[in-house]
Amino acid sequence: MKVKLLTALIVLNSQFAFADDSETNAVARQIKSQIIKVLSKQNIDTKGFCDVFIEMKHNNDKQTQIVKVSTLGDGQLCIRIKKVIKTGTKYKYQIPERFIRIHINADDL
Repeated sequence: MKVKLLTALIVLNSQFAFADDSETNAVARQIKSQIIKVLSKQNIDTKGFCDVFIEMKHNNDKQTQIVKVSTLGDGQLCIRIKKVIKTGTKYKYQIPERFIRIHINADDL
């Protein structure tokens, strides 16, 4: 009885894992929509995914700047995504985060 109760409490109180930060972070949502908008205009014949890791540097005036972009996944898709995201681009933020993870699937395009 105690084991079942303990298992139920652990399952109910566990945190949910998200595929990427665009579900919870406004800056990540803005960057992901920009990537999908640009790549949907291009004809890409890939059936894969690309995980994009973005390192940000925060300024005092509620602005963040992209410092580094690294990718993991399908090579052709990741190269095109890296061309869309420019280092040095500034965004306004509400919640400061140093690293952002975005998952782009070829089916999204």
